[in-house]
Amino acid sequence: MFARLRQKLRKNAEHQLSGSEVAQRVEQLYKQNNYLEAYSEHTNLRVTLDPHQAVGGMWEEIGKLQLDFLVAQGLLPTHKFMDIGCGTLRGGRHFIRYLDTGNYTGMDISRKAIEYGKGLLRAEGLLVKRPVLHFSKNKDLRFAQLRGKAFDYLLAQSVFTHLMPEHIEECFRHVGTIMAHGSKFFFTFNEESEFRQGGVKDFMYPRSFFDTLAERYSFKLMDFSLEYGHPRGQKMVRLTRA
Repeated sequence: MFARLRQKLRKNAEHQLSGSEVAQRVEQLYKQNNYLEAYSEHTNLRVTLDPHQAVGGMWEEIGKLQLDFLVAQGLLPTHKFMDIGCGTLRGGRHFIRYLDTGNYTGMDISRKAIEYGKGLLRAEGLLVKRPVLHFSKNKDLRFAQLRGKAFDYLLAQSVFTHLMPEHIEECFRHVGTIMAHGSKFFFTFNEESEFRQGGVKDFMYPRSFFDTLAERYSFKLMDFSLEYGHPRGQKMVRLTRA
């Protein structure tokens, strides 16, 4: 039923917008707005066209991969889990099924992604698990909406791949405020020998960039890329308190 709704939304959007019109709209978004505002609206548009492709596709494969990896790294149903940049719940739906009731929290800067996620929860009967989804109105990584909460495991899958250096540093500066004692923050990134931007929303970083931030904000990093085995080669690292 929900798959048919997704197809209907996509067909309606494609009927209203040609490929060239989409490209022109995206170009104007990044010209007229700051990056995170533009990226938020760009994601909204992508969700309208196809909520699965909007978060990178490979819906079942990468969604299940995230859960399997974190379970192997010690995630238990009793743990509090934070999904940073949860998108349309490609991974979130798997975590919600696995975790005990009330233990999943997701956050995203795309209003359309959060709306789709809530519809998906209803369609898949997951509301009974009482997941919490936050639309980040401030479009930042200061976690003000989560003040007073602490999570045992945190994940940012394909988030830093679309953020500029200053946004990633903001996350490092503030993420400790929502980390419990002994908590683990896993995140992926695309690695290159030096910083590079590809297109309007894709960013590559050297590992040294994250090492520098970890030292600056009293964290330590450990590489788990071999254990993760991302099908598109994204690196996976774990951030813990030094």
